[in-house]
Amino acid sequence: MAVYMVTYDLLSPGKDYGPLLAAIRSYTHCDALKSAYFIDTSEAASTVRDKLMKLIDANDKLYVLRLQQEWAANRAMACTEWPRQPTRNW
Repeated sequence: MAVYMVTYDLLSPGKDYGPLLAAIRSYTHCDALKSAYFIDTSEAASTVRDKLMKLIDANDKLYVLRLQQEWAANRAMACTEWPRQPTRNW
């Protein structure tokens, strides 16, 4: 398993992005920021990206970034400890 940050810019006002959020939240996850999530999966970043790209518009932006052991945050209490749990495989 690996911990990834999934973050996006959704540029189509009024569009229902419920399916995108449901797909992200189908993974073991933590809501990190307004449009950023940590997910835990054995899938490759490109696999996650390809799945999520099907749920966004062509002009929307998406990143799937694998976290490493060293990282830092500021005022992000919701997920500060979640990626550091001993069950996480770096």
